[in-house]
Parts: sequence; structure tokens; C-alpha cells
Amino acid sequence: MDEKNRQGESSKSAGGWAAVAAELRSAIDGGRHAPGSRLPSERALSEQFGVSRVTMRRAIAELEGEGLLRVARGSGAYVRADMPVRFQLGEKVRFSKDLTAADANLTRKVVSAREVPATPDIATRLNLQPGELVLEMCVVAYADALPVSVVMRSCAAERFPSLAERFAATGSFTTALRDYGVTDYWRRSTDITARMPTEAEARFLLQSRQVPVLAYAGEDIDADGTIISCQIGCFASERVVVTV
Repeated sequence: MDEKNRQGESSKSAGGWAAVAAELRSAIDGGRHAPGSRLPSERALSEQFGVSRVTMRRAIAELEGEGLLRVARGSGAYVRADMPVRFQLGEKVRFSKDLTAADANLTRKVVSAREVPATPDIATRLNLQPGELVLEMCVVAYADALPVSVVMRSCAAERFPSLAERFAATGSFTTALRDYGVTDYWRRSTDITARMPTEAEARFLLQSRQVPVLAYAGEDIDADGTIISCQIGCFASERVVVTV
């Protein structure tokens, strides 16, 4: 009898979802599913354990309740990764220096960029007139393959044309900004609060909308005190510790 059938028979005979949860828990504890990795699909797991998808769903929910798994709507179930990423909040905010994660490679990716008329809120933050064009960049930060933050970074389109492309080429906003004469910059203020994620934020962070995020908003200024950008985003609260 092959391993798949043995697992299925033992799951059925031992009492349904509880037995499946126990076997899956054992597999995770034994390293067969690495921290941060995505489990096979619900259908694949149902076939593997020889149970219905309803039973499989109940077993996954049990492990999610224990904190062993996190389930992202439309994406699947992931083994919790106990990093956490630490973010040092100070006057200067630099991704490479302020985010640290043990045994994890930290990267950022601009997932979208567009020029749009400034909303009243963004215009106020950037000291622009409502309707002036701003460059909006949606940026997701990752610790290895696990997303830890998503932010909408906005700046005056006229002053910073093609900033997204320059960031993609350099991998650093600090370096990219030097091409525009910004040799240094500081965080003027940062407001942090806890709230539930939007649908888009939950999707980018691969988490449930029922899990709160650490939302933040802030503005950056150059050496002359001129606002160069504003950032409105959030951290995955279960993966990030903010140090002040």
C-alpha cells in the first residue's frame, strides 16, 4: 500500500478532521512543510488524505485557529513563519537599514505605477493643488517570498518623472532620488494605527481580512524642508515588530 493510501485510511479510521489535523500538524512539525511555504490546494490535500473537502477545510481551520497556519482568501493556506521582521522607526527611514529579519532576504517590488490627479488628501500631504498630477507607486516589501508590507508612495509627477523605473534599476529609492537632486531626506512624521486591511491590502499581504494590520501614514522632506513624498500603507501585524 502506498503512502497516500496509508494516510487516507489512517485519517478515516481515526475520526475525520481531528485526525487529519493531527497528521498535518505532525507533517509541519517534522519539516515536511517549511515555514512560510504554501500547502497544496484543498483539493490536493483532500485526495492525499482520502477525505472530503469539507473535512479538509475543517482540519485547516483548526490549525489556523492554533496559529500554525494562515489562510489567505484566493491564495491558499500557508505555514506560519516565525520571523518576525523588525522595523526601526526614526527620523530617517531607509528600507535597507530599518528593516531586519533573521535568515531572510528583504526585497521590495513596485507592483504598479501611474500618474493620476492628486486627491484633496494627497494634495494636502504633498503641498500641491488638488488635481495636480502625482506619481503613485504601489510597493510591496518581502522577507524572502513572504510579503510584510504594502504602501502607496506618492510624489509630484513633474518633479520626479520616471521615479518608478529608476527605483527598479537601482533597487533603492535613496539612490534613485539622487538623480533628482535629493541627496538626503527625513521622515517629517509618521502616524501608526491598527485597523482591518482593505481587500487589496489583504491580497498583497496574502492574509485574511479578519487579521488586523499596522497602518501608517507619513511624509518625507528634503534638506530644504520641502515635502518630496508621502506614504500610506500597512505592515502585516503578525510578521512585523515596530521599534520606536
